[in-house]
Amino acid sequence: MFMRPISSVFALFCIAVGAFPAAAGEDATETVTSTAVVGLRGGLDSSPTNSKGEKGSPTLTGFASWNYLRGTLQDGYGLDLLLVDTQYDPRQLAASRSHALTLKHATAIGENLTLQSSLAIENEQTWSRRRNALTWRERLNLSLGSFRLFANAEARLAALNERNVFADGDFLPQDENLATLGITPGIAWRQGETEIGVSFTTSSTRFTNGIDYLGMRRDNYRLQPNLFVSTALKGATFEVSLSPLQIVFPDKEFENEKKLLYTAKLRVPYEWLTLDLSSGRTVEDTTLPFAVVNLVTQHEGKLTARFNDTNALSLTVRQKLEDYLGLDSTTRTSSIGLDYARGLGNGMTATASAAWRKTKDTGLEAVPAFVVQLGLQKQLDFSEPGKAAKKGS
Repeated sequence: MFMRPISSVFALFCIAVGAFPAAAGEDATETVTSTAVVGLRGGLDSSPTNSKGEKGSPTLTGFASWNYLRGTLQDGYGLDLLLVDTQYDPRQLAASRSHALTLKHATAIGENLTLQSSLAIENEQTWSRRRNALTWRERLNLSLGSFRLFANAEARLAALNERNVFADGDFLPQDENLATLGITPGIAWRQGETEIGVSFTTSSTRFTNGIDYLGMRRDNYRLQPNLFVSTALKGATFEVSLSPLQIVFPDKEFENEKKLLYTAKLRVPYEWLTLDLSSGRTVEDTTLPFAVVNLVTQHEGKLTARFNDTNALSLTVRQKLEDYLGLDSTTRTSSIGLDYARGLGNGMTATASAAWRKTKDTGLEAVPAFVVQLGLQKQLDFSEPGKAAKKGS
């Protein structure tokens, strides 16, 4: 429902992009960074819904992205657009899609103070999950030598609907609507390639329907301190964050939760090989019965061999655990895959991939599946170097 206004919002933004330099009325030197990727992938998924006894389906995925920035991240404006649509055999499964549009603006308030604003529209449609969201964010950054002070404010409206896969259920008759407000102050210290910081997030989520379909109130408050560290050494990069999360339900209809969230990423390049390791635990909202949040834990290891400027091969191993707190139900997915990419010149890249996965839902048998795909994509660059924008131009 939130995707309907995208075309009009996008049109207004394009008008603003074209009008702003002329309206500024001052000499300026601006750089335009504008890159896009368009592509198509086709193949076969032996079990697109990870269901026992399911027939395989051909797949066709079209995707496009566009990243535009006039000026800089500290003083400029732009947009990020991502469109992904996957078609299946219509007799078996409806198409899935993921659309996202983010409008961004940043302005320098003082010599060391900047304000960054963004408005994001998201639409997600899969066989088991439907989500639409509108998010407005404001961020203040103050630089004081080696220190950085920041404060974030976020307001989000979301419509969410999920299928209860553990009971072979259908979608809810109507979406659950959520309104979230949050603020995050923080401070960070940077020396060379190393940054250490702390922040504290407090947020409130209200279900605008009042009660859910079972007559329960899902409103909650969340408190989340965060410690983060990032560094680089001899080409290797490392970052980690730790966030103890506390979720409080004021109406006492759900148990309060305390969970440790975290992220960890390591990249180690060595000659023609690159090793990427990542691990993370986050939470996301859910509409499943007796559960308000889904605790998602993911681990990934990826080894990439770049044989030359045009050929690369990657081996990826992933594991994902989704724990619906309060429902005592989990979904565990393990996968291993190979991806090959060959540069064809002029921004064109051909890809081939094959992957095997196994999905295990609580109370159901494990379902193995495989996916094979061939693809072609092209990268486009419309960037312009800094140039003078004269008054009245």
